[in-house]
Parts: sequence; C-alpha cells; structure tokens
Amino acid sequence: MRRRHTVVLDLTERCNLRCVMCYFSTTDRLRFPPFGRELAPNGNMPLATFERIAATYFPHAWRVALGCAAEPLIHREFGTFVRIAGRYRIPELWFPTNLLALNEEKAEAIVDAGVHTVAVSVDGMRAETYEKIRVGGRFAQLEERLALLNEARQGSRTRLRIIFTWMRSNRAELQLLPAFAAAHGAAEIDVRFVTPTVGVDNAAELLANEDPGALDAELAAAAEEAVRLGLRLAYYPGFETPEDREENLVALARRALWRMRAGLYRWEYFDYELAKWRNGCAYPGRTYVIRPNGAVAPCIFWNDPPLALLPEMERAEVDRRLAPVREGLRNGEPIGTCVTCTVRGDAFYQPFRGDETRPLID
Repeated sequence: MRRRHTVVLDLTERCNLRCVMCYFSTTDRLRFPPFGRELAPNGNMPLATFERIAATYFPHAWRVALGCAAEPLIHREFGTFVRIAGRYRIPELWFPTNLLALNEEKAEAIVDAGVHTVAVSVDGMRAETYEKIRVGGRFAQLEERLALLNEARQGSRTRLRIIFTWMRSNRAELQLLPAFAAAHGAAEIDVRFVTPTVGVDNAAELLANEDPGALDAELAAAAEEAVRLGLRLAYYPGFETPEDREENLVALARRALWRMRAGLYRWEYFDYELAKWRNGCAYPGRTYVIRPNGAVAPCIFWNDPPLALLPEMERAEVDRRLAPVREGLRNGEPIGTCVTCTVRGDAFYQPFRGDETRPLID
C-alpha cells in the first residue's frame, strides 16, 4: 500500500505552560470550531475516537503527528495512544512537545511504538531565558526529562529534535543552540521565527523590524556550527542572499554538498514542490488535520469552519468534502481560507523579510 498522506492530530485542547509568545499565555484551553462541539468535557480526544481514526487513516499515512497546537504528553492516555499508533508502522510517527510531562511509562511507550522523532521545544539555552519564555517550566526539570528520554531511547530508532523559536528574548542564544542540542543527544534542530499570534500580544518579541542582513548572518553562523557538530537542519529559515551564492562550479558543488549534509536537500522537499506545481498547493488531498473535537481541515492554516466531523463521518464522505478545496486550487479558483492564505503553496521556511509570518510545517 502506497503511503502518501500526512495526518496531524491534536489529542487535547490544553497545555501545561504559558509561553509568552503563545496563545496559551492567555488561556488554559484552546477551543477549536465548531465551538459548541466537544467529544469529552475536559477537551481531550476520547480513546474510542482515536482508535477509529487510527484504523481509518494511519494505514495510508507516511507521516503522523500526535500533536500540533497543544501539549500531547499531558493527555492521561498518551501512552495507550502512541502504542496504538505504533501498530501501524508509520514511517514518520512523531510529535512536538515541551517534554515536561514525560514519565517512565510514557518514555517506554514512545520507544516501544517506534516513534521516529520526539521534537522538544526549548527556546532558551540558559535557565533564566528558558523560564522567562516558557512560563511555568523549570529548566532543571527539562534537563531531567531529556535525560529520561535519552536513557529510554538508547538503541532504538527514536530521534531527538530540538525546536527553537527565535525572538528578541533569546536572540543571542541561537548561537548556543547547536552545542546544547549536541550535548543532549539531538540529531536535528528546528529553528523558526516567532510570529504574530491570534489572541496574544507578542509584538515585543518579533524580529520583523531587525536588520535582515544581521539576522541572516546569525542564522548562517548557527547553521554552520550545527552541521559541524553533526546535526541536521530539520527546518530552518533561509539565510543565504544572492551575494552569498558564487556562480563557479566548484562553489556551487561545495554549497550543494553542504546542504545535503545539513539535510536541506530531501526527497520530500522535491515531492512537495512537485505537488505544489501540479495542484496549486501540496496540502489539500494529502493532509488531514484532526482536532480533539473531531473537526477535520485540509491543512493547519485553515480558518474557515471545518469541512468534516469525526468519528461519525466515513472517510469517503470526508474526502468528498475536501475535494472542492483541492479542485479549486488546481483550477486557479480557490475557496475558503485558500482565497486569502499567505502561505498557499509554500509552507516551508524561506528567507525572512519584513513582517512576513513563518508557518509551521505539519
């Protein structure tokens, strides 16, 4: 069976931190439309719903994310969920997390399920910075949880990725990220800019008005150090300017080899570009975003009402409802959120200029 789909699941509407740049800085529960619908009063996805989604969508999925907008590890049944997902031998089963809710049982379940990547959001390489940004978190606890995960994953396929959201409060600590990631056994780093977020005033943290040349230089230095230490750049802002790109063949070959080592040339990028060229966007028809209340959207950027509801709808009906989004993009007549989407057809990181927002990859 050919696996081409991506499934992005939120297992809960809650988080255990109140990070300064995040919507959870002002709320303890992120409700998803339709707002009057919930499958459980605590905002968690019920086990029966997850089992049905897994049986229907996971056999066809190449990538499944057990988290997106909230903190998956705080779900009381996370260990059960990840073991269920593991039965489907998904090539890229992963989840983003702040890791603070990890315990021995969950760590064992993650490894037993064959999770491909645990992506840990850190944002501060020093205790003072981390605790200022990730309100409610303790740096010492983070390091304890990283040690617990590393002990559990010894000899397994599970990789560690460190996510770093770059902002004014931690600007200088980008240069410390490669050493921190390497010291904690990470295989990859993921750097992204903080972006304007609905429901929270994080304008003071934006780097949008900083000198782009200085930002590029800082990004380039961190990237070079990361690759020197053997880390891959899972996702990374663009930092090269046209002036950086020498035109002679030797320079071009050297640059290409470096980018291969860095992980910036991967088959999925070319597959993504092909899908974008053929369909107008790489997401609709290939991606299912499923929220804790069962709402389904064609991508993580969809702001219109959900197009389907689980678990009651069969997959054929879900696909029928998603089809007009795909066809509209293919025919140059987008509908819904696609009409005004600023990242349509391009959700990988590109050079940061002005006040552009940087999307999250699913």
